[in-house]
Amino acid sequence: MRRYVYPSQSWRSPRDPLRPLPSRVLGRSLPRARARSHGGQRRPSCAERLESSPMSLRVLLSLLPVMVLSACARFPENEPLAQPLPRSMGYRFENLSAGVANTNSVLVCVSFSGGGVRGGAMAYGVVQALAETRIADGTKTLLDEVDIVSAASGGAFPAAYLGAFGPSAFLRDFRERVLVRDLGMETFWRAALCPFHLVRICSPWFNRSDLAAELYDRTIYRGRTYSDLRNRGRPYVVLNATDMLLGARFEFTQDTFDRLRSSLADLPLARAVAASAAFPVLLTPVAVRDHGHPERYVHLIDGGIVDNLGLGYLLESFQRGVIHDLVQSGEVETLVFVVVNARNRTPEDMSASPQAPGAGDVLAYGLGAAIDRRTDAQEELLAELCKRSQSGGGPAVHVVNVDLEDLPDPQERARLLAVETTFGLAEEEVDELIEASARLVFGSRDFARLVTQLR
Repeated sequence: MRRYVYPSQSWRSPRDPLRPLPSRVLGRSLPRARARSHGGQRRPSCAERLESSPMSLRVLLSLLPVMVLSACARFPENEPLAQPLPRSMGYRFENLSAGVANTNSVLVCVSFSGGGVRGGAMAYGVVQALAETRIADGTKTLLDEVDIVSAASGGAFPAAYLGAFGPSAFLRDFRERVLVRDLGMETFWRAALCPFHLVRICSPWFNRSDLAAELYDRTIYRGRTYSDLRNRGRPYVVLNATDMLLGARFEFTQDTFDRLRSSLADLPLARAVAASAAFPVLLTPVAVRDHGHPERYVHLIDGGIVDNLGLGYLLESFQRGVIHDLVQSGEVETLVFVVVNARNRTPEDMSASPQAPGAGDVLAYGLGAAIDRRTDAQEELLAELCKRSQSGGGPAVHVVNVDLEDLPDPQERARLLAVETTFGLAEEEVDELIEASARLVFGSRDFARLVTQLR
């Protein structure tokens, strides 16, 4: 049988390049040609050829695995929808079961503000106080009646945990799983000490906030999604971030994702928390795909920038949303707002010095001043809305403000207001903030009137 091969062009017949070569060429001439091409020496191995290649080529080849891994790293995208979900589907207040101990006659709305771990600790203290408050002849607690929790920035951590795992698990585990850890340093070392993660954050489609979201998902929220949040029922948890382009509040609800032609159901809860707490510079924006406009993304940063109290959703809902509709239906007899304000105090000696503040101080204190002004405006609007509702024959309204500024002891007040905004605090500071916040709830005159009414 004749044997057909496709040798190099130098060994092809000049008259017929595709003509099969004679056996003498295949058997003897080719080895001699190899010997001549290498001067009669052994053919160098791949390693030897790489060693003798130019430095730029060796560097390029050594970086090839890094570039491939970096190119493969990508954040998880939210799922598209062919058409908007009907109102009976998706993560919406009306689709959540109320639970046996929760009644529509008492509507309790809670907001958890930003403030890093300081905000999380204060939220924990407030939840603890609500759990210890017995109502309805001692048959249930005020925490059982919580219907809506809206949060931003550091307050997103306790809000999401409470919604995902329920009150008992929250009070048992949240302190150890979140408050006494340094999530900021854990994220930093996770990137700095692990070559795998260090390479991944070099990708244009994967950043520090994506890495933080993975950490939160694995160690705090354990894979929970918005589908799990819906199945668990009330409270309805609204996590707020900031749309970086519009400078507007972005709510992680199905109503918002309807506008993006996307489903919220499979989105990891940790990713929403990471977006809500993505403070600029320290962390990077979190991207959400806008499936209604091909090739467009919404870039989200810390929700505290436009709504540090986490109160914006509740105010809008009170005027023209779920709260308004429930009040107008006549079902609600008692309306409660618990507002946790975890602000701290700007050092007074800054204005006494002619020295210009550094870039970090300009960002922190300039942004803080703007946040405080918006916070004051929101609190005034809430008071006005409550007064208007009661004068119009609406339900009894109680507003419980939890603010470190209201601590009676001046030394304790100054000490706790000086606690920095960070992802890592000493256990003693955490416990002191928890205890002080619970004490502020029990010491509130409006809270005392509320409990008297509900008992």
